[in-house]
Amino acid sequence: MQPSLPSEILQQAEHQASHCRVMGNPQRIMILWLLVERKRTVTEIAEAIGVSLQSASHHLRILEFSGMVKSHREHHNIFYNIADNELLKKCQVFTNSPKVELIKIQQV
Repeated sequence: MQPSLPSEILQQAEHQASHCRVMGNPQRIMILWLLVERKRTVTEIAEAIGVSLQSASHHLRILEFSGMVKSHREHHNIFYNIADNELLKKCQVFTNSPKVELIKIQQV
């Protein structure tokens, strides 16, 4: 059976569902928590959440492709930070995020 909703509604639902799929990974959630605090390099992110550089880079690519994270180069480093994304501003992931110090303590 075909939905009788307008195509704009269906597109918005698909967009939000894809957003939820991206957010459905604990490492990506922790990366977003870290980036809420300040911009960071992939090395800082990998060390903070206890994953390899390759794994952190993979998650950052997914977050960047989805429009949640953006990157910029400063000298030899690439820094990542939260993109200005309306959907993210309203996301409970950020209102319920622990402080970065808590994440660091648990990794030690």
